[in-house]
Amino acid sequence: MRKAEQALIEQLEARFREVTRLLYTTSIPASVLDAELLPMIAEDVTFTDPWQKGGGKETYRKGAAGFHCMFRFDFDIFQLNVQLEPDGKSGRAIVDGVMNLKQFAWLYTYPLRTILVYDFTLQRGEGGGEVLPLIHAHEEMWSFGDMIANVPGVGMLYNRFRDAFSVGFLAASAVCGRLKRG
Repeated sequence: MRKAEQALIEQLEARFREVTRLLYTTSIPASVLDAELLPMIAEDVTFTDPWQKGGGKETYRKGAAGFHCMFRFDFDIFQLNVQLEPDGKSGRAIVDGVMNLKQFAWLYTYPLRTILVYDFTLQRGEGGGEVLPLIHAHEEMWSFGDMIANVPGVGMLYNRFRDAFSVGFLAASAVCGRLKRG
């Protein structure tokens, strides 16, 4: 990889760390989202998570502001990677981490392992300076199983079910294997 391309990727990785902080640290006011995040959101942006799908910059803005208004979250990043397409004009950022719901932090912080994917094109900032991502798609992926497993009380029952299911599945697999061998 060329030095210039590596420098651009490092710059974009830092930018997507900031995008993730802005989106998932819900103590950040909507006015800051509008000023710092919206310039990087495309008019045709789509948002997808296991519960919902929507599109358009104004819908995205309202959704982000509502998320910040109704919930208390932050996000711990474990891994972040940016890859550019061969044309060098677009790419994808993937962020792996944990969304921490702190709605009842005095009682429990609810961790939810999450993968974020941002598809983007590159644009020049005001005055032709810094290269900025223009996000066209934002996908949030998390497991319903993990969601259930992290609910106090319910999680214990779900984990017991998973353990029992694993034993049953392995027993059925062994029987199936013996029957196929003859």
